[in-house]
Amino acid sequence: MQYIHTHTGKNNQGLTLVELIVAMAMATIVSVALVSIFTTQSRTQAAQENIISMQQNLRAALYLMGRDLRMAGYRGPDPASAPAAGFLTATASAISFTMVDDATNALTTVSYEYFDSDGDDVNDAIRRSDGATTNELVAENIDGVEFYYTLESGAQTTTPTTLGNIRSVDITILARTNRNDRDFSNTTTYTPASGIPWGPYDDGRRRRIGEGVVLFRNI
Repeated sequence: MQYIHTHTGKNNQGLTLVELIVAMAMATIVSVALVSIFTTQSRTQAAQENIISMQQNLRAALYLMGRDLRMAGYRGPDPASAPAAGFLTATASAISFTMVDDATNALTTVSYEYFDSDGDDVNDAIRRSDGATTNELVAENIDGVEFYYTLESGAQTTTPTTLGNIRSVDITILARTNRNDRDFSNTTTYTPASGIPWGPYDDGRRRRIGEGVVLFRNI
């Protein structure tokens, strides 16, 4: 009679307690690393989206304001029979003017104003009004707006006294992201055309300054 001997070696043993603890520790380390990478990527993506939104906000505001302001004083295809048109208001933070509507040959008033949109006594947005709309929001999350005028004499000011002498305006807008970036600190000072600085704000919001010059051909 033959006997079959079965040997149970170490290969059939389970994990020891020490090995199990080491394996769990390594799994935890890998998991923490993956979560950290995901969190960092999410923050980076959110920050980039904020920056893109801010830049689009800034470009749109400059484009719309430039497009409208070039029409200041416009008197239509028949200026001889059209009513007089020109500036009504010109300050550092607001501007309004009249122009002739080609369809009706009547005056239309267009205005832009830097204003407080949320009632905290701090201006933070730009609004627009014309013959068809009133207080239309043009841009929000705005930390600064400046209209810097060049007069017929070549002098420059933010407070022209004779509106008919205005020949061009330098528009400067300072836009900010709508949320703080916890990994960023903004200590930058921004300077508009007048040279009077804005900031530093010492917060976690990124900012961009944009500028455009409009020549008034119809004044």
